Amino acid sequence: RRKDFGFDIALLDICMEGINGFETAQCIRHHNQECRLIFLTVSDDFAVRSYRVQAFDYFIKPYTYDQFAETMERCVKSLNIDASYIELKSSRMHVRVMCREILYADYHNHYVQIHTDSDIIRSKMYFDELETMLKDPRFLYCNRNCMVNMDRIKGIEKLGFLMENGEYVPIKKADHRAIRQAYADYVFKKMAGTDHG
Repeated sequence: RRKDFGFDIALLDICMEGINGFETAQCIRHHNQECRLIFLTVSDDFAVRSYRVQAFDYFIKPYTYDQFAETMERCVKSLNIDASYIELKSSRMHVRVMCREILYADYHNHYVQIHTDSDIIRSKMYFDELETMLKDPRFLYCNRNCMVNMDRIKGIEKLGFLMENGEYVPIKKADHRAIRQAYADYVFKKMAGTDHG
């Protein structure tokens, strides 16, 4: 249950009795998409696999206090950024939407549609107004009047993104190479801890 995994940061050793650290990370990630997973281990055998669970960092022992402190500082900063939100009008009510909950946004019949885990929030506005509101490096313009939250992408195919909820969001065919590269660059910078300046 999600409430049992509602922590922000998890420090994991790959070599643990019973279930190993990577299996633990998979279990955490299944219930909590936002938890920062940090591996502390004596081996680099799982370094590549750690990307599959969106690990925030991977330490090989021994590591220094300064290295660990720097990672924790980045970690806390990223958690603060994830508190960002947008406000818009939907069904005559003002609605606050957390940026981290947005999967993608598109436009249909003069309405912006914001797709989240639990709902589709519709607001009568121009799409470029939403773009201005979502001035955040995690959001990528991938097709006409369509933006994806790159933190919520589960997989990538030649002409589309597979989102965490199983939906498929197409990429503009003419720009698919540039869009795929922009996503790859974002993932690389995020792993390096430079995605938010």
